Amino acid sequence: MMAEGSVEILEGFLCPICKADLGTALQLHSHFQEEHTEDQDVLKSLKDLLGKAKKKILKLDEEIFSNDYDGQGTSSPSAHNPGDFEQQELGATRSYTHSFRTIRNNRLERYAAETNKLLIRLDKLLVDLPADPVKRKAHEQAIVPWIDDRDVKLCPTCAKNFHVARRKHHCRLCGAIMCHDCTQFLPLALAKKMTNPAFGHQDGGSNRSNNSASSPSSSVPSTTPNLGILRRSNSNSSLNSVLSLVDTVAGEQNFRLCIHCKQLLETREKLKESRTLKPIISQFYERLRSYQTEADQLAVMYNKMCQSLNCGESTYILNDAQVLRVKLLKLAESIDSLSNKIAILGTKDVENPPRGKTLQLQQMIRTAATSYLKEQLVAIPALPTEMQLKALQDRRRQEVSARIQQEKQLAALEAHQAEMRRKRDSPQRRAVDQVISDTGWGPEAAQMFESDEPMIQQMNIIRNYIKQAS
Repeated sequence: MMAEGSVEILEGFLCPICKADLGTALQLHSHFQEEHTEDQDVLKSLKDLLGKAKKKILKLDEEIFSNDYDGQGTSSPSAHNPGDFEQQELGATRSYTHSFRTIRNNRLERYAAETNKLLIRLDKLLVDLPADPVKRKAHEQAIVPWIDDRDVKLCPTCAKNFHVARRKHHCRLCGAIMCHDCTQFLPLALAKKMTNPAFGHQDGGSNRSNNSASSPSSSVPSTTPNLGILRRSNSNSSLNSVLSLVDTVAGEQNFRLCIHCKQLLETREKLKESRTLKPIISQFYERLRSYQTEADQLAVMYNKMCQSLNCGESTYILNDAQVLRVKLLKLAESIDSLSNKIAILGTKDVENPPRGKTLQLQQMIRTAATSYLKEQLVAIPALPTEMQLKALQDRRRQEVSARIQQEKQLAALEAHQAEMRRKRDSPQRRAVDQVISDTGWGPEAAQMFESDEPMIQQMNIIRNYIKQAS
């Protein structure tokens, strides 16, 4: 430590105020507490001031470091904090949307026009395509003019020289020349599907037989070359002609294309598939909904069977209910597994993980599936065991027997009461009541009671006595 006004260097456990060397940290602490108690407030305020200055300096260093360029000569905008700067006024702006759309539309139109030309030529090549190699070659040259062999010395794709072992081949769609190594092949079936999408959906029955009968190109030709065709002529290019015919016979089921035409056609097919193909999350969700629909249907049947068995009824069989329960549990496992796959879909992709609405949608699907499992499948009622089912059925039989006996007794009592009401309302009883009301009770009134049961006669007599006395 350097003292003020001198160059003397002091070392040790020095007091910051009196510059005395105390020897140890404990002695320094006790010395400061005893001798400089009144200066602690000043020292504390000084430390706070130094701490604030230190924080400000460190923050400034971080800002300077974040504004520096990295090793590749580019600045790192992620290190900037927009909150550290004041909001600036919006200056002059310019929209490049129109320019971008113009460039994009021109490029798309160029590619679309070239692809449409290739499809038109491909459709013309497929119409009345001969099976004979010589006629087929003439047919292909009539549709698409070929470039003269003498105008091309090197292969445009690989820049290699042509010779006897590396022959010249023509693209059937644009007429360009390339070598065999740079040649691409398009199967006739795929070409028909490109020009006629309904061709790929036809069955192998009568439609194919009709197509094969109508077009000679659909039939599989013989792979054995015609000896008359392969007969050598007196021209200098007879060897090339023979080799060309051999190649034609070997590739009768394909169209020979250059790499550029093949790429244009493949790009068009990929765009068609991308427009019709559903995203993987949509496919998973549709499968999840199918599982839930099936589980709802089985759950309704299972609840009905479970309620019937728990009541002791013999309408359903316990084994069928147990099989149905196992199916429901398997569906619950499938729903849980599939919803978990949807929730973690794409999260392992470090470069482009799901964010924003996509991630929120996946989490909501998982939450909805979990709630469905808790409310519909996890809380399904349990089935009784075989012993419990037998006890329930016995108790139900006893209850049914008791109810039948009670119903019989109630029916007999109702029949007896109906008979009594019928006798009370009979004309004879009304005549007796009229006599009693006119002359009073007497033997002539009692004689008017005609009944076969003595007990009923006595009851009627007593009832009339009571009525007369009141």
